[in-house]
Amino acid sequence: MKTKILILFLVAAVSFTYGQEVITGKSKVKKLIIPQEKTVKELPNLEIRNKAFTDQNGNNIIDGNEKSFIKFQIYNSGEGLAENVQIKVSLKDPDTKGINFDKIIAVGDLATKQSRDITIHVNADRTVQTGTSTFIIEVVEKNGFDAFPFAYAIGTREFALALTVVEGIVEEQPQEVIIAQPEVIMRGVGDPLKGLNVSGDRAEMQIGNYYALIIGIDDYWGVFEPLNNAVADAESIERMLKSKYKFDDFITLYNRQANRLNILNAFEELSNIVKETDNVFIYYSGHGEFNERQNKGYWVPVDARSKSMAELISNNDIQTALTGIPSKHTLLISDACFAGDIFRGSAYSIPFEDSDRYYREIHQLKSRKAITSGGIEPVMDGGREGHSVFAYYLLRALENNESRFYDASQLFDRIKIPITNNSEQRPKFAPIKFSGDEGGQFIFIRK
Repeated sequence: MKTKILILFLVAAVSFTYGQEVITGKSKVKKLIIPQEKTVKELPNLEIRNKAFTDQNGNNIIDGNEKSFIKFQIYNSGEGLAENVQIKVSLKDPDTKGINFDKIIAVGDLATKQSRDITIHVNADRTVQTGTSTFIIEVVEKNGFDAFPFAYAIGTREFALALTVVEGIVEEQPQEVIIAQPEVIMRGVGDPLKGLNVSGDRAEMQIGNYYALIIGIDDYWGVFEPLNNAVADAESIERMLKSKYKFDDFITLYNRQANRLNILNAFEELSNIVKETDNVFIYYSGHGEFNERQNKGYWVPVDARSKSMAELISNNDIQTALTGIPSKHTLLISDACFAGDIFRGSAYSIPFEDSDRYYREIHQLKSRKAITSGGIEPVMDGGREGHSVFAYYLLRALENNESRFYDASQLFDRIKIPITNNSEQRPKFAPIKFSGDEGGQFIFIRK
């Protein structure tokens, strides 16, 4: 009897441990409970990054008869595989004429943390109209894990004629005239020839007069050590410009003439005589100073006896003076310590292209740019053949140029590598902040 009771007790214990009784009507059913592991499926997540637009002439506009490119990156930031990824491209206005592009691009699979660079080729023909084209770009995935689509609005310009240069007279003073000839180029948004005195198929672009302000200082005293090459550099630049390039008037301040009052008066004189079609070139060779407390750079005039701000000419003063000169183009070249402080910002500029269209476009846009011998750092006085390293290569570039037109960006591209390779300096080229730069370029015109 005891044995039978023990057996029944064990059976009941086993039933309690491994199952529960579920009563359904009059029946009792044993249900075994087994813990289940939760599983989470790894999913992809597509992102579009680094969107950019480039074109052949670098003006960020789709011109008639030009090839352009929309570029971006697809990145899978998720934990799963993105399968059979495709790019679908369309125009917001399907009636847009003259623009052909890749409508479908097969990307394939993208593993987790994998990216793919995408280029959409855009080809414009001569029927393109001036306006704006909006591209709708979608990234789709086989299982519906699509990226968030984006729209890209890009300006368009219709087909136009090219320009060639002819010497001529405009209004009452000597000018150089650019005459349109039947050759393929592009126009600008709206009326691209407005302000260029265009009539019919002839396009006249007023070059204007060229003014130069040249400043060179060796004879420092007080807290500033005398220099050996600054005046020689400035005089050589003056001779170079007079002998090889179109310049109409010079203001020169050397040594004792280059005091604070005379330098500021020279800026004021330029603001009074320069017209909106004219071009101004300024060259400064002398000491520079940087006030760390004020976080500001300065020119040092010859009569400065100390580092007091009252005796120096700040880069803010120079920026203000340049803003007051109503020129079409102003180029400042400064061979001094800490000269790069005058930038402290950047602006859009059209990349160089060796074509008449490029020179017309950069001339049409105002420019206020500077080339400096270094950044916020000291630069050398001595260097090569009686000149500073910066002045030596600057003079060589101007001397060796054989092109009719030679803009500031070309000049900088010619000097930046040899200066960097042969000194501790890093020359800089950029628009001058808050001075009215619109992306144009100062153009040297060879005689």
